[in-house]
Amino acid sequence: MSPILIIAEHRQGIINPDTFGLLTAGIELSTALDTEAHVAIIGKDPEKLAQDINIAGIHTIHTFSTSLPYNHDIYVQVISSLFDKIHPSSILSLHTSTGTDYCPALASILDMPLLPDAIAINYTDQIEILHEMYSSKLQAKIASPPPAIITVRAGVWPIETTPGNASIEPLNISINEEAINFKVKDYEETPIGDVDISTSDLLLSVGRGIGDESNLELIFSTAEAMGATVSSSRPIVDAGWLPKDRQVGQSGTKVSPSLYLAIGISGAVQHIAGIKNSKVIISINKDPKAPIFDASDYGAVGDLFEILPALLEEFR
Repeated sequence: MSPILIIAEHRQGIINPDTFGLLTAGIELSTALDTEAHVAIIGKDPEKLAQDINIAGIHTIHTFSTSLPYNHDIYVQVISSLFDKIHPSSILSLHTSTGTDYCPALASILDMPLLPDAIAINYTDQIEILHEMYSSKLQAKIASPPPAIITVRAGVWPIETTPGNASIEPLNISINEEAINFKVKDYEETPIGDVDISTSDLLLSVGRGIGDESNLELIFSTAEAMGATVSSSRPIVDAGWLPKDRQVGQSGTKVSPSLYLAIGISGAVQHIAGIKNSKVIISINKDPKAPIFDASDYGAVGDLFEILPALLEEFR
């Protein structure tokens, strides 16, 4: 069968860390299809970037050099030309602002189905993805015979970085300059907070149940003793108690730590959507009917101001 083609994402000379999870998804699919996993990198100094993602399981890395920053029209032209060359059985991209920009155009030009925001990919006689809908209240299975274009949700697949020995092949493709109607004038970086909860392996998250901003001192002391990062539900951020970069949920950051400890969080649907990929969820809440318990692996019904001091003492 034809190879799987994975489109690596990068920005300003740095590979997007979520690309490594995308590579895992592509390698798993290529194994299921008994075929090769190929990667395409488009941008400045692609050979250098290729070394960063030359991991086990990748057969070939195709590179295309351009001095321009991300450009919708160049991506579409290069990937379309590469498709005509290797005829991949599927194309995988991250479900990011970049991936969702060029993938619909690519699907239209190549006349391929687009399977968006996959949180799981399976293959039997056709490609099937699992896709969440209605604020993660519903999971839908979307299937199509190959070839298909799949955008993959970041943070779902594990990251593998075992060095590989993929061949690196520069692409000789002529770009139609007259067809380039899209230009990136500049990048404006969003303010960087003091933490990145998306990469934290242990999160201690707080909600309205802590009662008062002054109680955050106990939360931070407990988190420090545990080696955890403090995060929160939206009401805490809306109240101005913690900055936006610590907010977990659909309107904040979707996280996938090994352990998510929810303290005084009721469990709104939007918050649950942001923590579903956590390996283990433990919740503490005085309300035994709090929805957070339905999403938890373990739970304790009780007064957090009695439980946390005991937990803090245990870790100390």
